[in-house]
Amino acid sequence: MLAQTAPPFTKPNHESDISATRVDVALLVAMLFLQRFTLPFGATFLHLDFVACGFILFYQFVVGKLVIQYDRLLWFLAFAFVSACSLLLNFESATLTSYSQSIVSYSFFMLSRASTFDQYRRTLQAFQFLVMLIACLAIVQFPAQFVLDGNKLIRFYGIVPDILLGEGLTRGFNTGAVLSAGGLIKSNGIFLNEPSMLSQITALGILIEILEFRRPRYLLIMGLGFLLAYSGTGLMLLLLFLPLATLRHDRALPYVLLVVIFALGLFATGVIHLSAFTSRVGEFDAVGSSGFDRFVSPFWVAAKQFDMEALQALLLGSGPGSKIATHTWFGWATYFITWVKIFHEYGIIGSFILACFLAGCLRRSRCPGVVIGAQIFTWLFLQGTSATAIVLCTLNRPDPRRAPIDVTSQHRSSLAARTEIA
Repeated sequence: MLAQTAPPFTKPNHESDISATRVDVALLVAMLFLQRFTLPFGATFLHLDFVACGFILFYQFVVGKLVIQYDRLLWFLAFAFVSACSLLLNFESATLTSYSQSIVSYSFFMLSRASTFDQYRRTLQAFQFLVMLIACLAIVQFPAQFVLDGNKLIRFYGIVPDILLGEGLTRGFNTGAVLSAGGLIKSNGIFLNEPSMLSQITALGILIEILEFRRPRYLLIMGLGFLLAYSGTGLMLLLLFLPLATLRHDRALPYVLLVVIFALGLFATGVIHLSAFTSRVGEFDAVGSSGFDRFVSPFWVAAKQFDMEALQALLLGSGPGSKIATHTWFGWATYFITWVKIFHEYGIIGSFILACFLAGCLRRSRCPGVVIGAQIFTWLFLQGTSATAIVLCTLNRPDPRRAPIDVTSQHRSSLAARTEIA
């Protein structure tokens, strides 16, 4: 079911558009509401969101709803070959499980379908509704701690067995992060792995809302949920990409100002502790802090690898799943940020091929360019999930056969215009 030469133009089928939207909604629900749940599998755990999305995408491919583009397939095969070489050359330090998981995960990016403007817009609206729902849960979660046990709340009060919460795996997630001012638990929207994930998701929702829909109630709810996460990761996204949104659309500026004024009002009234954000400004210079570990130490780790690693390791990496003892180099443990992890495991050649593969997957997308940039930044630097990028960025592409009709009939929409011009 590879994508081939396009057949003669046929009128878009409304029922197929509705069916595609439902599939997108099912994927988004799995990605956002199942990420904390796992299934025991031998000595490790399987993420339920990964399993659910895998089944949905595989079924859609088998029944012919999704296709694989030739350019995506060729780059993916090249990456799989280089990854296999890295695994075989470093079989003692690498893990077959990590190799298999990475291959399956990246294979999801190959799948795509031609979607209409209306279908993709409904997908964006569904994503915004789900983000607003999580933001509402986060808003209720934070004050609920004054009458309920916050730790029991994020553990679902025993309704969900601990084994499904992945006790052996979630130690790497700071789900119950505590706010230093007051000792309260930061909001994570109950269903997200940690507050930083809530911050990233709501920041992405704010960007999309400003670019496409501009509904004040959505912006205010997402903005409050974003602030209650008390995380700097989403703040980085907004600081970098909100100015780009205002440059891209003149109508975006008033809504950006609305979000800013709303946040300043909450800070001024003391509803949100401003010090929780301002205290993190100096983290880029503080060894061992989150900001330093995310944005500074990975470059030091990469530079150290150039000095210490053999030529083979630099070119092909140290193998999928291999770990690097950063504490022995610098005296502290660092986040294994995505880009340095890829460089360490797959080397220069594997990193280049993977970048070409992902660029090819993003090249024909209905997603606004600012949102694509935010997704890339989140994945590379913030340890954010790339799962939402599948639905928003790589799964839905314009149909070239409909380009002339779409340009004339949908010229009133900024999203359609941007997509067809791209």
